[in-house]
Amino acid sequence: MKKVLPLFLFLVLVLTCPVQAATDRQPDSTVTVAGHAEVAVVPDTAYISVGIVTLGTDVATAKNSADTIMANILATTTSLGIPKENVRTAGFSIHPQYKQSGKYDEAASITGYQVQNTVTITVSDFSLISAVIDSCAQAGANQIHSLRFALRDESKLKDQLLEKAVRDGKAKAELIADTLGSSLGKPLSILSGSYNSPSGYDTVRIAKSASSSIPISAGTVTLAADVTMVFLLK
Repeated sequence: MKKVLPLFLFLVLVLTCPVQAATDRQPDSTVTVAGHAEVAVVPDTAYISVGIVTLGTDVATAKNSADTIMANILATTTSLGIPKENVRTAGFSIHPQYKQSGKYDEAASITGYQVQNTVTITVSDFSLISAVIDSCAQAGANQIHSLRFALRDESKLKDQLLEKAVRDGKAKAELIADTLGSSLGKPLSILSGSYNSPSGYDTVRIAKSASSSIPISAGTVTLAADVTMVFLLK
């Protein structure tokens, strides 16, 4: 029995030491950085969003009015030299209009219907923008939603921006590691964040520019890419 006890204690020590060592091990040091890249470019395409809203006592009446106005809009864009394939439907909806009875125990009654139709017009000749908006308004469009400038093909530029954002993040991580007296290890994770395309113009500004026949200048648009990266520090 006396010989068995020391052997048992020896086995316990041997088996528990690696576990204790693993428990005492400090977690790896890491650094998290954000990489960013952006570029200002001259746009080559404008997207104009206009729409119509009509009301009628029934669906057919409201829709026929909307169809007539939309036909006028398509005719005016064609007369300006814009191909039909550059005018596409962006949204279409029909909603009933209700009238409250004023009594809590009575349901609201339908008094008519509202039809909304929105189209996006793609324009590459920016000198036509004011004329397009003005002509659509004269044709019956009563909704001017947005004007957005962009590149028709952003894919190549998007790849370049993503590469620059990754390089930016790595450079920041290397600077932090060097400042701390460490060396940069391998990346543990890379999260590709947002890719920001140009935003639209203020619709009030669009309406004022169109009504006064002031040319709208595209200027430049800024595209940006962001990444979040985690590196091991050695």
